Amino acid sequence: MSFLKAQSNIYTIEKTVFSSNRFDEFAPVFYKGGIVFCSNRRNSSLVNYSNDANRAQFNIYFVEPDKKGKWKNADLFSKEITTKLNDGPVTFNENGDVIYFSRNMIVGHKLKKSLYNRNKLGVYSAHLVSEKWGNVREFRYNNDWFNITSPCLSPDEKRLYFSSDKPDGYGGADLYYCDWENGYWGDPVNLGPQINTDKNESYPFVNKVGELFFSSDRPEGMGGKDIYVTKANDDGWYTPLRLDSPINSEFDDFAMVTDSLGNKGYFSSDRGRTIDIYSFSAEKRPVWFSESQLQNNYCITLTDSGGSQVDTLKLAYEWVFSDGIKQYGKKVSHCFAGAGEYTAKVRLIDKKSRELFFHKNTYQISISNIEQPYIESSNHGLVNEPIRFDARKSYFRDFEIIDHYWQMDDTVHKTGMVTHYAFDHPGEKNVKLGLVLRSKENGNLVKKAVHKTVYILKNEKEKRLRVSQFLEPAAIHSRNNFKIVNTYLADNKLNPLSLYRLEVFSSPRKMLPTDPVFNRIPSKYAIHEIFQSEDGTFRYFVQENTDMMSLYPAYKELLTSGFKKPEVTFSILTDSVKMELTRILLKYGDQWDMFFNERNRLTTNGILMLNNIVELMNSHPDLKIEVGVHTDNMKSPEKNVYLTNLLAQIITNYLVDSGVSQYRLISKGYGDEFPIRSNLLETGRERNRRVEFKIIE
Repeated sequence: MSFLKAQSNIYTIEKTVFSSNRFDEFAPVFYKGGIVFCSNRRNSSLVNYSNDANRAQFNIYFVEPDKKGKWKNADLFSKEITTKLNDGPVTFNENGDVIYFSRNMIVGHKLKKSLYNRNKLGVYSAHLVSEKWGNVREFRYNNDWFNITSPCLSPDEKRLYFSSDKPDGYGGADLYYCDWENGYWGDPVNLGPQINTDKNESYPFVNKVGELFFSSDRPEGMGGKDIYVTKANDDGWYTPLRLDSPINSEFDDFAMVTDSLGNKGYFSSDRGRTIDIYSFSAEKRPVWFSESQLQNNYCITLTDSGGSQVDTLKLAYEWVFSDGIKQYGKKVSHCFAGAGEYTAKVRLIDKKSRELFFHKNTYQISISNIEQPYIESSNHGLVNEPIRFDARKSYFRDFEIIDHYWQMDDTVHKTGMVTHYAFDHPGEKNVKLGLVLRSKENGNLVKKAVHKTVYILKNEKEKRLRVSQFLEPAAIHSRNNFKIVNTYLADNKLNPLSLYRLEVFSSPRKMLPTDPVFNRIPSKYAIHEIFQSEDGTFRYFVQENTDMMSLYPAYKELLTSGFKKPEVTFSILTDSVKMELTRILLKYGDQWDMFFNERNRLTTNGILMLNNIVELMNSHPDLKIEVGVHTDNMKSPEKNVYLTNLLAQIITNYLVDSGVSQYRLISKGYGDEFPIRSNLLETGRERNRRVEFKIIE
């Protein structure tokens, strides 16, 4: 495992005044304005606690400052949870009324027995009630065969970290965690090889921005135990960084705790005569972990994948974007100017006239800038030439940005929303921008950081060549800043009971068929009226069908006759009688080739279909139906009218013979006057040879 080295020359440290020169003090944690720590100060032994052969016993102590900020004398933290063996380290919940602590598992009256048996370390919890700690409970995973120690409760109190030499680890002691699930701690999870090694990892601590500090004696360190920091990411954990001197040293350095942002805190070290607690503060804020900066993407590819059958020989897809751009095709790509709210309408237009045929879909497109710190700067620069770095395009919707900090090429730290820096050597420079964010909802603090590569060249000639060859890496683009909602999507509503109408006019007032607005509609078309309660308009149409393309011939004829802007509209059948009639036709079909044989006699399929019509009409005694028959243009118009009248009459006669009153039926042969497909091919002619049952209102 390789480990990155953290930034240097950013910390100042000082031994705390409550650390003695005779005893060991270590494992500090924050508690109610003071510090809780472990110490063997009640013993006269000066033996290093980490020497397993002669380990001194340690207990839990508390120290707090007085009103002037000076540290008082340390006292035993709690007699209720103090034992004669080892107590601590500890961790607390946010309210400070629950403690998790480590101690030897065999204590009290069983202590004598422990001298001859295993006495491993385990984790326990206690609650503060009436200023006393009680209700001590054992951690459910304590075990006589291995140690569980140095517990750390996450800031949200939903995860408990600890160190253990469980036999299923990677060797030595590993870091584990348990999640709080359904009222108890779940199974231990090893933090994995990104953090654990075949050496010893211990003393975990997580601050409020999610940075995990721990100690390890792995060989890549400076000597003894060293303090490392990592943070969770989408792939598990960032590669741990070893904190540099003066925090780490050639001695044992361990058990670090920090404030919310990692700017101040405490750690333990045996660099003196004994183990002591040191305070630290960061003079500069390092950028430990960062993600590649993503480029805000304002371009999108859209594909219409609806269920409506579209004849693209006659109709074209037209995309109308709210920024004024139109594009054509079933699949289009479009780039918007920037973040904002946009719409895209999908329209089917007549290829020849370019007039609207059917409004198919409408998309609401919301584009936001990616939520990330953002470095705006030149990608190229010259040696010793200042480059401007601007963070003002950083964007977080639910957070307030309260601080900016920069790291230039892992060495130089700067602050401010805008900064300038000149690199003194050529090469690829890694520029990092970190932000401290405050949640608008709960005030919690968060750290976010990105990095960007800047290329520094020796002279203008090299720079021009590099710029001419520069390609933005594809990996830095993202589409997570798009949100697409269908505000109108006919295809989403599409089902066998969908109904298309060829609409010719709409009006807030009721109109008569003799109104001049209808003058250019060929007389062969009957004008039908429906009232649209949703918008309070009267709508007038000349044809309706469950097949959208069946309306195209009539649409084309209306355009040719000079009638302006006929349009196909869409609705869902709600009338129960029309719904049942539609289901019958969907089941048996509407092509009379399936209803009649060569001698124009009804087939079995035709009889079954008509029996369903009889049943429908018997169920609705007031129902009146027009039986309309159509055909192709392969014969003369006169012969076609004769044939379709004959077939319509045969159907009507069967219905009458089955008990339907002839006064409830109208028989009509239309010949080839109303095709729904082109007659050039047999597939189209077959569709034109059809039977229609229309309810007479």
